[in-house]
Amino acid sequence: MRLTDPRHQAFWRKAERAAGNLQLARLKDIGCFDDHPEGAKFCADAVLAGTKTATSAHAGTARDYRAGDLEIVTLFDGQPVAVIEIINVDRRTFGEIDEDFAIAEGDGSLAKWRETHTRYYGGLLAERGKALDAETPLVRIFFRKIFPV
Repeated sequence: MRLTDPRHQAFWRKAERAAGNLQLARLKDIGCFDDHPEGAKFCADAVLAGTKTATSAHAGTARDYRAGDLEIVTLFDGQPVAVIEIINVDRRTFGEIDEDFAIAEGDGSLAKWRETHTRYYGGLLAERGKALDAETPLVRIFFRKIFPV
């Protein structure tokens, strides 16, 4: 991945000095975890605090996530805040998401996760003429924060 934004370039250089042995070839994505500024800040803060260690994506729209991939987490405006490393990826249906995963995503409870993600995935699928149900396939992505340490 090419780092074209000067903010991302400077942030990556800091991460390389602090974390060591970061290979740019492993950097697969740069972006925020939500589709609005407040949610992106909430998620970024949770990554920085260590309370968000997972995320999910709709299997039909997700890129090919792999253990070892690196990502720069940003705020909604693109300001970088963290580098994460994907440590595990698996597939589940929407109905198979459990309390442990909901907490790892930073939502605090399964009920809150379902409320938030029903709205998010429901809207995403509606744009494609589909509906969200218990069998909707998701990708679960587990990660660890490697910068800042």
